[in-house]
Amino acid sequence: MPILKHIALSGLITVFLGFSSVVNAETTKEDRVKAAIIYKVTKFISWPNKKQSLSLCVVGSGSINKEISKINSKSSMGRRLSVTHKAAGASLDKFCDLVFIHNSDNKDIDLVINKLKNSPILTISDSEQFAKQGGIIELYRSGSRIRFAINKGAAKSSNLSISAQLIKLAKVIE
Repeated sequence: MPILKHIALSGLITVFLGFSSVVNAETTKEDRVKAAIIYKVTKFISWPNKKQSLSLCVVGSGSINKEISKINSKSSMGRRLSVTHKAAGASLDKFCDLVFIHNSDNKDIDLVINKLKNSPILTISDSEQFAKQGGIIELYRSGSRIRFAINKGAAKSSNLSISAQLIKLAKVIE
């Protein structure tokens, strides 16, 4: 395993194990964990066209938006991340490489999933049943930890390649 991927994978595992008391902590700690996972996940996804930068679009409001904004201009595998906020009805397919949906109703979630279906855009949400609805990565609470589920079928139809190391850490939805 190349050393950079090993270091990135170790960092991702540390994020999951190091924040085991998230449920009993204030919301901002949970938001920090989710933002860290969103950032770390970008290191384990391959887009069909090599990207020099990645645009993360945030749909929805909430305290997590402040934490996600902190990853703006960070580097992920040599690519600069830029964070913007968009409405569910915006042209996400033209401006975004990743879309994080938070605090949105099912109508907006369905709108985004249907709009981005078969597009090379990584969809992530902390909404219940997101992966089963057709989203690619769902962040969810399990006991005192934040975990994630990956919808492999949605990733495949979006032409995104997810590292086997990341899939091993996830609950997989076919």
